[in-house]
Amino acid sequence: MLKISKQGLKFGAVCVLSILLAQPAYAAKMASACSMSEDRLDIVGENIDTLMPIASVSKIYTSLMAVTNFNVEDKFYTQIYVTAISPGLFDVHIQGSHDPYFNKFKMHMIISKLNEMKVTKIRNLTFDENVKYLHETDVRRGFFAGTTLVEPLILKADLDFPMPSIVASEFLQMNQILLSYKDSYALAAANGITLFKNPDLKIQKISFINKSNFKVEKNIRKIFVASQNIKTILKSMNWNSNNFAANQMFVASGGLSRFSTLYYRDFNQTENDVLFVNGSGQNHDLTGNGRIYNKATCKNVLRTLHMLNRAIQSQKLNLQDIMSVVGIDKKSTVGGAVYTNELTNGAVIAKTGTVGTNISLAGLANTKNGKKYFMFNVELKSSTSQKEANTARRMISVELQKLMKINGGPVAFVYKTQNPLNDNLENYSEDNIESADANLTESN
Repeated sequence: MLKISKQGLKFGAVCVLSILLAQPAYAAKMASACSMSEDRLDIVGENIDTLMPIASVSKIYTSLMAVTNFNVEDKFYTQIYVTAISPGLFDVHIQGSHDPYFNKFKMHMIISKLNEMKVTKIRNLTFDENVKYLHETDVRRGFFAGTTLVEPLILKADLDFPMPSIVASEFLQMNQILLSYKDSYALAAANGITLFKNPDLKIQKISFINKSNFKVEKNIRKIFVASQNIKTILKSMNWNSNNFAANQMFVASGGLSRFSTLYYRDFNQTENDVLFVNGSGQNHDLTGNGRIYNKATCKNVLRTLHMLNRAIQSQKLNLQDIMSVVGIDKKSTVGGAVYTNELTNGAVIAKTGTVGTNISLAGLANTKNGKKYFMFNVELKSSTSQKEANTARRMISVELQKLMKINGGPVAFVYKTQNPLNDNLENYSEDNIESADANLTESN
């Protein structure tokens, strides 16, 4: 009888896996990989100067723009102007601020404040171009704003989205807004906030007014609602890779003009190093004629991570305060089994990226030889093969484990999970092989 040792079986299994990975069905290939020490800034790797799509790793860049443009304790303020027209009748104007999470909960707070002021009948409800309202801003499932299907997490839209027509269609659904008020009332009560108990609001007309055309009259009254602070917004945005929030934060931080100034002038980069079209990394072509993605070199991603880390530390925070920690932030995009193992659990901060052509992962690994920035980018042969995407993520996981091993093993970050989404399963959008409804054209 032929006897085979355990070592032989293990070797055979590795050989079989290697053969399987070489088959056309598993055509994913490591297109670029690089790492850099936090202290020496020595960049090593393969194809480190090759420009390629980075998908939702783009949100690292959006985070850098935010923390260099704002204090992390800053908030977005939505102003509401109330004008009495006649007894019991008012005009109300909403002045926006590109709050990335201006949703039904914020609208419920506005309705509560209006009812406390005895405002229940509105002649004209107007709003400006900086009001980017959606009933839902943080759910994976789609919903309709009028006739437009909106999917905030995987949003593929222009940076101006939602346009005034879509915002107006959302406001027109006041019955829907009021129907969900009880949920916000309970949520507010759980957080020590008392909202008006049984609100009522009737609106005769809804219309858009350009910010420059709105005039503040003498008899006007003003109230406001505030967003979460920038730190919490960034943590939320990166937690489940929210494309809508990322685009709003990108625009609020100065948009493409600010990005060009930051990278092409201040950082002395060129379009051969980095090229952006939005803040999310999602496919930006809206004509159906092709894909337009944010692109960057491996080297540029590492330098951006380094600059983001320094920028957030200058505000007395750490990178894990705005990005997710592998294995510890369990419902984030890096919280699942695909990237979590004994070498990475609690010792890696990372951002995932998925688009039709590329799977990527970038972040900071804490090792016994010091902290190491890393970026892995796998190119896919097929933009529709889930098996190939799963293989790509496993390839990245293997390379990340190698990085940890050659640097002496892991050192856990001092960190306790900070879930900004309050464990709401509606927000669960894990970018790994266990995600049954993953769509490779989505950017996570």
